[in-house]
Amino acid sequence: MRVCLVGKVEALRGEAAENAAYFGSRIFEILSEGTAEALLSDLSGQVRVDALLGVGLHHEVTGLYKRVIELVNDSGAYVVACDIASGIDADTGQICGAAVLAHETVTFQCAKPGHFLYPGRKHTGKLTVKELGTTGEYDVGNMRAVVDGLKLLPRDEDSHKGTYGKLACVVGSTGFSGAGLMCVAGALRSGAGLVTAGIPACLQPIFSSRLPESMTYALDDTAGHLSEHCVPALEELLTGKTAVVTGPGIGTSSGAAAAVEYLIKHHDIKNVFDADALTLIAENKQWLAEKQGDIVLTPHLGEFSRLCNLSVDEIKSDMLTCAQIFSEKYGVTLLLKGPTTLVVNGDKVVFVTAGTPGMSRGGSGDVLAGVIGGLMCGGHKNGMSGFAAAVYGAYICGKAGEIAAKDCGVLSMTPADTLANIPLVTRDMVKKQ
Repeated sequence: MRVCLVGKVEALRGEAAENAAYFGSRIFEILSEGTAEALLSDLSGQVRVDALLGVGLHHEVTGLYKRVIELVNDSGAYVVACDIASGIDADTGQICGAAVLAHETVTFQCAKPGHFLYPGRKHTGKLTVKELGTTGEYDVGNMRAVVDGLKLLPRDEDSHKGTYGKLACVVGSTGFSGAGLMCVAGALRSGAGLVTAGIPACLQPIFSSRLPESMTYALDDTAGHLSEHCVPALEELLTGKTAVVTGPGIGTSSGAAAAVEYLIKHHDIKNVFDADALTLIAENKQWLAEKQGDIVLTPHLGEFSRLCNLSVDEIKSDMLTCAQIFSEKYGVTLLLKGPTTLVVNGDKVVFVTAGTPGMSRGGSGDVLAGVIGGLMCGGHKNGMSGFAAAVYGAYICGKAGEIAAKDCGVLSMTPADTLANIPLVTRDMVKKQ
């Protein structure tokens, strides 16, 4: 074993100096790029331990440190990073000029956001948190990172459909019935006792034939889109409902806008807004100032860009902060979809790492919205809060997508494949009594 120190041994103080004395002649000083190239190319060991920079890095890596990082990455050796891969901002996951590409990272006390947010997640590799003693979750201060092991409570033997709530899905329009169908199908797979699709009247034959397990409720429509006069029927639809999912396939007509505004302002029930509903909210954020219920918004980066009036690049540079600011400002649960999904409500933050690139196609978000709605009703007895349902929904869909990717491949899998594997995931999540 050799220890390569970027700098002079004589400059070390305290415990660092004591440890240097212990290693003695096994320490080699790197004071120039030439020395770095000679030492790092000469080392015969097949493992490199990266302890070059710490978690406090926020400035760009340049000069000798950058060159050492490049040499480590070019070595072809197995790389284990201490705390976080050198060059990664621990708060944002961004690369500060250059970063070690580790195969494995061992961190201490708690994980950091940069371990889960891309590109930091890619540079972390397999993550081990020492002295943490939890299974399935990593403590990140006031945050949690869901990696595996979420559980669902078993159902009571004497329960009935009324025990698990009633969900309405306000979805669909001419040409976009598929988005609504995927949403309702997701809801049917995630525990709601009764699911009713509130749809333009012209779509009733499609929904009744494709999803006989759900009920349909005709809403006034104009040319296949929700009419401006749909609100009275919408009010009747929501009578006795536990939660409502709105957005997949509804379009952005004046009728759709009237429906979304009504749901935000006038109903104190749990709401999930996705897809077209997010576009309408982005254009009318003042509606959120009058919100009544427990609201979950489920944007991808493009939709979130419109919601918060920032570019996608600006959001990516500090995704967590952007999400927290928006959630706190409007008092909503924000589920920001991506390779690592963020679920934020005020100071509560969860990173959900489940998922696969094969889910990067139209329809995946529609399934997720339906699953969240179903969990709000029947994920546990009396349903889940919006925040909990968002966390569990992202996890369930991500895990189902991983199974689909193994069976079908990331190129050919579809949201229907994810949907088909949800029962395999939820079956294994139920706690055994």
